[in-house]
Amino acid sequence: MKGFEKALAGLGTLAAAAICLASTTVPSGTEVDLKFDQAVSSKHAKVGDHINLHVASNVVVHGHTVIPAGTRVTGVIATVNKRGRFGKNAKIRIAINPVSVHGAKIALEPRDKGKEFKGSKTDKAAIASGAGLVLLGPIGLAGGYFIAGKPVNIKRGDPLRTEVTRNVVVP
Repeated sequence: MKGFEKALAGLGTLAAAAICLASTTVPSGTEVDLKFDQAVSSKHAKVGDHINLHVASNVVVHGHTVIPAGTRVTGVIATVNKRGRFGKNAKIRIAINPVSVHGAKIALEPRDKGKEFKGSKTDKAAIASGAGLVLLGPIGLAGGYFIAGKPVNIKRGDPLRTEVTRNVVVP
């Protein structure tokens, strides 16, 4: 009977090893590049709106594809700040839902904490207000009021760089 128990224990160890070899740990910080499947604009977006994206290219860890290209990803608009006066740019924050792969849920978050805009109009509003103050006195401060910030306009196919938020074992 001892021989049978040893064989059974050996078989159990072998099965456990096979399971470990078949699974892959996706480490926190692994980059996942997404692309938008739809356009999003701060002019029309509302908190709670659903956003569709997809994985742009295979995510490979230790030679194994853990998230295939084309995998669907969804998100929800968490906040929308419309563009404002005095050159205040619009902002949108999107909460990304976890991606399901082989029964595992992989949580993602944007690498860049928002879409960056170059050439903010805030400086133009300050110049207009300052020049207005010098030339026209307190009434001239209103010059900056007429300088509106930029809206957020995301086109279909635009990239969104994200990363895995915590280690996940994918079978």
